Formats: sequence, structure tokens, C-alpha cells
Amino acid sequence: MNREPTYKELKKQNEFLQLELDRVTDHIKQAQRINEKANSRIHYLESTLDQLDTYIYIKDNQKKYVYANKKTLKFFECTDNELKGSDDSSYFPKETVKVISKIDDSIIKLGENTNFEVESKDNDGNRLVFLEIKSPLFDKNDKNKIVGLCGISTDITERKKQEDAIKENHLQLKLLNKTKDKLFSIIAHDLRSPFYGINGLSELLIENLNNTENEEAKEYIFLINSLTKNTLTLLDNLLTWVKSQTKELHFNPEKITLSEEIVEVITLKRSISKAKNISLSYSPKDKIELYTDKNILQTILRNLISNAIKFTHVGGNVNISVTRNKELIEISVSDNGVGMSEETISKIFDLSNNTPLPGTNNEQGSGLGLVLCKELVEKLGGKFWVESKVEKGSDFRFTLPMSISE
Repeated sequence: MNREPTYKELKKQNEFLQLELDRVTDHIKQAQRINEKANSRIHYLESTLDQLDTYIYIKDNQKKYVYANKKTLKFFECTDNELKGSDDSSYFPKETVKVISKIDDSIIKLGENTNFEVESKDNDGNRLVFLEIKSPLFDKNDKNKIVGLCGISTDITERKKQEDAIKENHLQLKLLNKTKDKLFSIIAHDLRSPFYGINGLSELLIENLNNTENEEAKEYIFLINSLTKNTLTLLDNLLTWVKSQTKELHFNPEKITLSEEIVEVITLKRSISKAKNISLSYSPKDKIELYTDKNILQTILRNLISNAIKFTHVGGNVNISVTRNKELIEISVSDNGVGMSEETISKIFDLSNNTPLPGTNNEQGSGLGLVLCKELVEKLGGKFWVESKVEKGSDFRFTLPMSISE
């Protein structure tokens, strides 16, 4: 026969139960606090992910969506509840789904991180390009068990458009460069050669001018010769300037005698100066030897002497002089022609702001010669400047080192 518990026993049982209840209550409260902290962290994490300007999502190992941030939901045009359990076929064209599915399978099976570009189309059929970065997600209790994947997707459509535009521009530039090379090849060979022939014939006619009394014929012959030389100078300047701008101008320094180079250039310009009855004077004082590029130096001298003749009146004078100062030589080409104002001087070395002026006999030019001279002098390691007064004449001066390195 069972005995009824005494009051004392019941009291002890009650106290024990109360202790157990308090312990369970503490555990529940502790679990609630942990849960609140976890929820708070999840909230902060979700809030942060929602603020990012990129698409972030999580899929399970069946490639079904379990989470997506706001940007992704907006792109998919669905709610969080509608997203869960859906797959890519709800949001992308079939061809895009095939590409994504193949990569997702690889991640879930092999557990490797990957990044790739995937193309798709929007509702209007416009091209979309995304950069996808995906990583496998592992079970917290089993690090070898893959339970899904996390993806970060960035819309790079505009960047791809820019890259494609750059590629297209690059192709266009290559075509333009080929065209440019062909053009300058024609100028260098096919166009210059006939002018050399015309120049030679006009020189021959000039030599035989004494055999004719036809003044009009003489005038035309001198004009043909002058125009031919000016055109050849322009072509040579154009080719040299292009080479200078495209870094194709090569330096070939050699030991030269300065006076010989100046005399050679003066001889070439005699017929032009004779046509305007302009005297070319040069009296070398010392035998100066330089180590420099002969062709570039002659280009500079040809342009300066031609420019002086162009802007000097009929019957005027052009003088070439040389002085030496330690390791530098200074060459001057001066004339008593029309001269220039300070405003004109400030513009003559700027092609974008340079309006070529006609010469005293209405000779035409491109304005390129002086620009080229300044650039070439500086490439040879020297300085270039001009002193001039209106109706008094101009004095173009430049310095060169006695030797330049190859």
C-alpha cells in the first residue's frame, strides 16, 4: 500500500522543481539573447548587403535560390518569398541558363571558387554582360559537404561597350595608319620624283637663258624653277615633320665641317635668290668641325635661308654668320626684309595658331618650315629664337652643341 508523501517531502519536491524551472528559464532567456544577437547580426548583414551596388545571392545544392539582396530582387522583379525555391530559368533566357547551370554544377561538385563573364538580354532584347564571382558554401559541421553556393554579380555592360568601342577605334586607327603610311609613301616617292625632274629641267633652261631674248619666257622659267623648289621644300618638310611627330626621325651623327654644309645649302638656294636679285653672303672665319646629324642640320639651314629670301624685298640681302662659344656654336640667318611684330613672332611657332603670310613676291607657304626648324634644333640639343623689327628685317638664330650623343 502506497504511502502519501508528507508535507516536508512535497515541499522539497516543489523546491527542486522550482530550481529546474529557473534553470530552464535561464537557458531560455540565454537562448533568446543569443537569438536576438544572431538576428541583429543577420539584420545588419542583410542591411549592408542591400546597400551594395552589386548583385548578391545564395543558392542551395539544387541550384535553387534561398537568398538575394534588394538589388538582385529588383533586377528579378520579384519579392523575397517569390525568390525562394525558384531557379535561373525564371529570370534568364535559355542560353544564359545553360551557361550558368554548367558553372554552378562545377562549383557544387568540385568546390572550387570561380569567376567568369556571362551574357544575357533584358526584356527589350538589349545586351547585358555580368562578371560573376562564385564560391561554394560548406556545412558548418562537415567541411567537406557542399550545401550550396554564394554568388556576387557585377553589371559590366557599359564597360564592355567601352572596351568594344576601344577595339573598334583601335582597328580604325590601324586602318588610318596604313592609309597614312601609304599616303606618305606616295609623297616620298611618286610625288617627289616628278618634281625633281621638273627642277632639273628648269635649272637647265636657266643655264641657257642667255640664248633667248624673250623676257616673258625668262620670267616663266624662273617662276617654274622657284615654284618647283618651294614645292620640294614643302614635301621634304612635311615628311620630316611627320617623322619627328611619330618618333620615326632617326639621328645619324657624323663629323662634319660646318662651312662646307652652309656653302652647299647656299649653292642650292642661289637660283631662288637670283630670281629676286637677293645677295646671299657668308664669310667663314674658322674651320669648325661638328659631330652632329648632317641631314637635319641642312634641313634647318635650307628652311631658314628660304624663309629669309621669301620675306626679303627684291635687291635685298641675306647674311649667314657663325660664332663659337666654348662648346656651343651659334648660327645666324639674318635679312633686311619685312620683319615681324612681337605679336607675329608669338604665333609663328604654333601651327594651330599660325596663318602663313605671303612673301614679298606673293610666295606662298605652309608655315611649317619655322616650326620644323625649332623642333629639329631642340632635338639636336640646341636653342632656337628670333629677333625682328617691322620693315627692318629678321635675325633667326640657333645654337648647337659641338657634339651630340648617338
